[in-house]
Amino acid sequence: MLVFHALFDFRLATRLMFAAAMFALVNLAPVGEGRAADDTLASGNKNQMMIYGLVTRTFLYADDGDRSELFHVDGGVENTRLGWIAEGRLNEDITAGAQIEMDVPLSNAAGDVNLIGTESTQQTAWGIRIQEVTATHRRYGKVSLGQGDTASTDRVAVDLSGSDLATGNNPADMAGGIHFYNRTTGGRTITIGDVIDKVDGIDKDNRLRYDFPEVGGVGLALSYVAGGVWDAGFGVARQWGGFEFEIGAYYANVSARSTDDKDLWGGAGSLKHKNGLSFTLTGAVKGRKGIGQDNADTLWGKIGYSARLFDIGETHFGVSCGQYNDFAQVGDEATSLGVGIVQDLESIGSNLWFLVRNHELDRAGNDDFDDIFIVSTGALFNF
Repeated sequence: MLVFHALFDFRLATRLMFAAAMFALVNLAPVGEGRAADDTLASGNKNQMMIYGLVTRTFLYADDGDRSELFHVDGGVENTRLGWIAEGRLNEDITAGAQIEMDVPLSNAAGDVNLIGTESTQQTAWGIRIQEVTATHRRYGKVSLGQGDTASTDRVAVDLSGSDLATGNNPADMAGGIHFYNRTTGGRTITIGDVIDKVDGIDKDNRLRYDFPEVGGVGLALSYVAGGVWDAGFGVARQWGGFEFEIGAYYANVSARSTDDKDLWGGAGSLKHKNGLSFTLTGAVKGRKGIGQDNADTLWGKIGYSARLFDIGETHFGVSCGQYNDFAQVGDEATSLGVGIVQDLESIGSNLWFLVRNHELDRAGNDDFDDIFIVSTGALFNF
């Protein structure tokens, strides 16, 4: 494939030198010690509330084969946000709760910047990620009402490698707005986000969700979204000897709401040994409505390794490769190859990361696209 030839040409060697310099800039900086604090507040009605959030800032270098740029962006796999969780006990069996989580206004969102003149963007509005009330019974499960994760959300995001902040299974999270340069026409019309999608179910929506009680690490959830849209999700997490494994799967019927898609389904599995070696595999399908139109599908895998190289926390390495077919149009085949490192900062519950990734697009016909090469390195601070 072109992606493997590209990794050894002269231009890529120059890019890797640039990547190494960026990695050194972030990861050789001194890290201060953190200290624990009480993270809950008590209200007059005896409920408790926790305020939480994260701030993430990233250097992003992108090269489409014709143009290149170094961006200073917010986000990637995670973006800056702020949230509140409230909880109170109704009786010995039932706990009631509420959660609000907001996307704050963003400076230069990672998925918005591009190489066609929009090197700086501002998202000035607040966005609602979660706004729900819940009731949890210790024997009968949990009911959630409002905006939040549906039963299918994150079932294909299962990943025990610890490196998912850098090498997650959706490369469009970082630099999704960068266009492929068409050498045939000299134009830029197709972005990474157009041809790459991990197909993460319905994701967040206004829904009624029921989580069955977990039995032996096995969980099942159902949710209903207005208009006849519904989904089901399954997950299991266990340890066996020196191994830890986690599996997720889902089905979502979206036909009533979508003019293009009828259903989504997928699954993921991740296995990690106590020596730090891990393997992760995910796959998903987007069922199309059009007669004669091929379903879009993705298959992605990663080999990871975790080790305690520094006192500040574990270091996680990941090498991933994914293929994404027929998302923008029938016949499209996008490939993404990535190498990433995540450094845990355990005393403050935060992370540094570094990523090198190459994206390739093949399309039927005369179109000939250059690869898109990116490097990102940044910090995520949890509070």
